[in-house]
Amino acid sequence: MRILCCFILLALASAASANVTQVGEGVARWGLFKLYHAAFFTETQVSLSQALADDKPARLELCYLRELSVENFIEGAQTVLPDSLTAELQAAVIRLHQAYQAVQPGDCYHLDYQPDQGTALLLNGKELVRVSTPGFKALYFGIWLGDKPLSAQLKRDLTQGLAAERVKASPN
Repeated sequence: MRILCCFILLALASAASANVTQVGEGVARWGLFKLYHAAFFTETQVSLSQALADDKPARLELCYLRELSVENFIEGAQTVLPDSLTAELQAAVIRLHQAYQAVQPGDCYHLDYQPDQGTALLLNGKELVRVSTPGFKALYFGIWLGDKPLSAQLKRDLTQGLAAERVKASPN
């Protein structure tokens, strides 16, 4: 029943964010254990840097296969987040971390970003917190999609449908 509810919530969230398309999906692992299914949604035909910009909508869905504590989420994030943040970004991270709740198998967290609204953290469709600090989207989505993500394989899976980055040729 819980899984059915999650699928219904996913369908409702998809309808609410109709301006984004799934560009990738994968499974997060810790050793041999599968922890969660992940899917990344954004506009079509954008690169990763464009998808992480504050002017593009994006959604990351994480549906859990195992029980995880609040401490698990915070410890995982802290391993990837930079040690030095501006006071504004540090306060935003603390605010989001204070909103985390433990999950059971079948629960789904969504990070949903809409320009001019900020980044919302939802658990099973219920909004827990919204952060509108500039640059927070790229910072927090960067846990999975940044230069040093939690899992390089998961990042590849989540970004497989994005456009390639354009590299400017340097003058010779």
